[in-house]
Amino acid sequence: MAANDNHCTDDPTVESSEGEHGATLDQLPFAVQFSIWAARAWVTALKLDQPFAMVNGDTLAKFDLLPAENALDAFFSIVAGSASRQIDIRCLKCRYVSPDERIFQRALMMAQAGNTFAVYTALRDWLPPAAARIAFQPLITFAQLLAQKGLRLAPAQDAHVAPRVYHAMPSVALH
Repeated sequence: MAANDNHCTDDPTVESSEGEHGATLDQLPFAVQFSIWAARAWVTALKLDQPFAMVNGDTLAKFDLLPAENALDAFFSIVAGSASRQIDIRCLKCRYVSPDERIFQRALMMAQAGNTFAVYTALRDWLPPAAARIAFQPLITFAQLLAQKGLRLAPAQDAHVAPRVYHAMPSVALH
């Protein structure tokens, strides 16, 4: 399977699955571009059956993000093995951002903002409940490690949104 065989919409005459082109990668803040590029590099490595570090050119290691590389690898390994539908992660050269890449971006942004419920909800767009619970922690770790290196996906005012607190409902016996 070729690395760029995922129906790249870099051709402006090709419409996205939503019937419109949407945002281009160059219109997004650097942290968002970087996270989408990392996801695309991981998928390319999977398709080429090569190590992720080889495809990304050790970029994450050069930015002292090796633990983030490991978290991203763990996250997408779960997604690749458990997705409840086909996920549209574009090739490295594509200018356009897919709806699934936006879901990934939103999940990372919410993880950095501490909104764990929104992270889980975003993961459920791709994964069954059990897989979403397993993929949750690697995604949170990846988002936090990016933030520690100054790669915040959310604007500063949104980054400090207090996480929602959900109290467990008391258990009751059902007959």
